[in-house]
This record gives sequence, C-alpha cells and structure tokens, in this order.
Amino acid sequence: MMQVQPYRPQRGPAQLHVIAVPFVALIAALIVVPGGVAHAQAPSGCQGVYLDPQKRFLHNEAPAAAIPQVLPAGTPLGAVLYKPRGSATAVALEDYFGKFCTTGFLVMHEGQVVFERYLQQAKPSTALLSASMSKTVLALLIGIAIDEGKLSLDERVSAVLPDFRGSAFADDSVEDLLRMSSGVALKNSFRPGEASDNQTTNPMIEPFTDMRAYLAGKKDKDPAGKVFNYNGAVSAVLGLMLSARTGVSNTDYLSSRLWGPMGAESPAYWIKNRAGQEGVQGQFVATLRDYARLGQLMMNLGRVGKRQVVPRAWIEQMSALRKDKPQPANVPFYGLHVWIPQAAGGRSFAWGTNGQNLFVDPVAKVVIVHTGNSPDAEFNGNDHLFPIRDAITAALRAVRN
Repeated sequence: MMQVQPYRPQRGPAQLHVIAVPFVALIAALIVVPGGVAHAQAPSGCQGVYLDPQKRFLHNEAPAAAIPQVLPAGTPLGAVLYKPRGSATAVALEDYFGKFCTTGFLVMHEGQVVFERYLQQAKPSTALLSASMSKTVLALLIGIAIDEGKLSLDERVSAVLPDFRGSAFADDSVEDLLRMSSGVALKNSFRPGEASDNQTTNPMIEPFTDMRAYLAGKKDKDPAGKVFNYNGAVSAVLGLMLSARTGVSNTDYLSSRLWGPMGAESPAYWIKNRAGQEGVQGQFVATLRDYARLGQLMMNLGRVGKRQVVPRAWIEQMSALRKDKPQPANVPFYGLHVWIPQAAGGRSFAWGTNGQNLFVDPVAKVVIVHTGNSPDAEFNGNDHLFPIRDAITAALRAVRN
C-alpha cells in the first residue's frame, strides 16, 4: 500500500466511455443491521469512481452463488471509544463517520454481523472498488492453483510466459512476485501525466495499453536486488501467469473456485482493458458484505461451512510472518500478497489506497471491512482507522471473555 493519488482515468477515443463522473458531497444515510445511526454529510473530495465502477468500465463478471452464505446478525456492537494516533483524547466511533469519505463499514464477530453502515448513497447492493485489496483476492486464487498443480511457488515467470524470456521478470519465481521482491526496477506514482508502472498496467487509467507487452518489455533490474518493492505491475504479471496456466480468465477461475463456493450473494467484477486483460492488481469490485465473506473465509483458514474452499495450509502461509524474507522498512509487514500487523499470530489485512481495508483477526474472531473513496481516507483517515480497528477488537474480545 503505497502513497498514491486518486484514480484519474485518461480520455481515450470517444467511442469508449471510461471517464468517471465526479462525485459530489452526498448525505450519508443507510443502516441495515443494528449498531448504527444516520450520520453526517460526506466531506468534499470524495471520488465517485469507487462506487459501482463496473457501470462505467469494461469488465468481466463472476456471478453470485446459487445459494448465498448467510451472514447472521449478532448482538449489536456497543459504543466504542478510540484515540486517534497522536491524540490523548478518546473520541466516539460515531464521530469518525463522514470525516474521511467512508462508503461502508462492517464488523463481524464470531461469524455474526454486529455493525453495518453505508454512506454517500452506497447501499448493500453497491459494488465497491477494492483498490489493492484485489491483490489478496488474487493470492487466494494462486493458492488454489498451486493446490491443483497448475503452479508452484518456485516456478519462474519465463517458464509460464515464454514471451517474458527477455524481460527483467524472466527469472522471478511465483514467490518472489507474491512477496513484492521481483528485483525489477519499477516506478510507483499516480501523479497525472507521470509515467509509472502501476498506472500503465491499470485498465481504469490506461485502457488501451497492452499490459502483457508492456511488462514483457521491462528490462531494467533494481540495483538493490530482490528487496521489498511494492508495485501493482508485479501483481499484473502474477495474473497473466495464473490465466495462462488455468486456461481461463481470472474472473472465470474466481467464479468456479472461490466466488461460487464461498457463497457470494452478489456478482464480483474485474475491470479489464481493451485487450481483455484484467486489472488483478487493484481493480476488483464487490459488495461490502462479500468482502466480509472473504475475510470470514480467511479467518476460518479457507473453510466455508463444511467445505474447504482455499487450502488451509495456504492461508497459514499467506499470513505467516517471515522476517527472513524481504520486508518493508517499517511495519506493517508483508506476507504472500497480504499485509501482516506487528501483532501477527495469524492476523492479516488486505489494504488498498483511498480507504479500502479488510482486517482479519482469527485470535479475536473479528473481521472488519472499511471502504472509502478519497486520499484523505488513507493519509489522514488511517490515523483513525487503525486505532478504531484495535478498539473494536478489544471491545469484542472483552464481551467474549
């Protein structure tokens, strides 16, 4: 999760409608389970592109499950106080909503929904852009493919994608890519007009770029070697490898292996470019409740009911803290395309720019989903959101004990 600016789709030929309509300040106002009250007007600067982007961009669709997994309502979350980073004063969770362009907030405890809130005209059926939470969805599919013998952690890019033999990615293993340690010189930036690898491989920003040809053409290695270097282009290579080995689109693989078996109640989407290449690195789209189902699956080590959807060993490997592997200079740590807090112990979280977070705590049996649509939701909001996570988890653990 790197410091980036909001998506600014670039204008292509007139016949392709990929320009997002700017989002105005809207009134927050939908509650569907106990635990919340209507609150606050959304701040200015919220980005409409994060709400139902599949209505404005080319995409592939994974249908909802025939029989959705039920998310039962639990005892409502009581009042929660938290201290923002750098503050000695505790404030109420209710005061947070409306400040940082939050679109959705959902808390599950021991498999039950104890809090659910929608803002800025979002509602349970609204599909929300995941940003880099998409990388964790991709990692779940990689684990399934490895279990099926379609890939292995030590397999090299050039063995799966022959056109990458002259690329700087050629000798990278699947594990190198999952750990963001490709050793390829990559630039991460979202400044308008500034060339960067994460923008060029983003189908919402550059829908006319052949992602595969661009990545195969990367020649420069990182002088520092295989260090942690977070960039969506790395995930894009993984997505190309997965599709090559499964023989289907990543959305179709998601549908048959994860989305249907998980019991999703709504369709999911992967935004794609004009070449049909999916933005697996950041352009996955789903509802708040289905993100919660993903978190619940991870908390239950890949199991949904009596069915093992994702191998248990893979979930454990994804979220295992390996300090012998390349890591960010500062916490949080990084696993296999998932973030790991300092208090690891099986805890993990998917983290996307502009306010996308999926916290999974199997120790406290808590899943928290937060979606937003503004840089302020990340760069200022995280000073609130991470303490909120800890305060909610502590409160629910206290209730259980």
